Amino acid sequence: MPDFDYEAWWSLQLRVAKGETLLAQEAQAYQAGLGDLDSQTEPVEGDTVLYLRTLRAAISRAADQHATLTARSAELDTKIAALEDLLN
Repeated sequence: MPDFDYEAWWSLQLRVAKGETLLAQEAQAYQAGLGDLDSQTEPVEGDTVLYLRTLRAAISRAADQHATLTARSAELDTKIAALEDLLN
């Protein structure tokens, strides 16, 4: 990428992180930006990669637990509403 515009790329990165779908041209610019950033990055040591993978696994487990708790909270809210209706 001759003229890498980090701010423009970052706005695409935020959209990708939010799960938005990019247009074909945006996706191409996003991938080109990733390639540019990767070419500037120095290799990461093995211990750092292992640490990052461990963190990623912990975050994934926490996200799963959060989803479970959110579903349980919704169930309890429904039961509470039903009980409140019985009292009224």
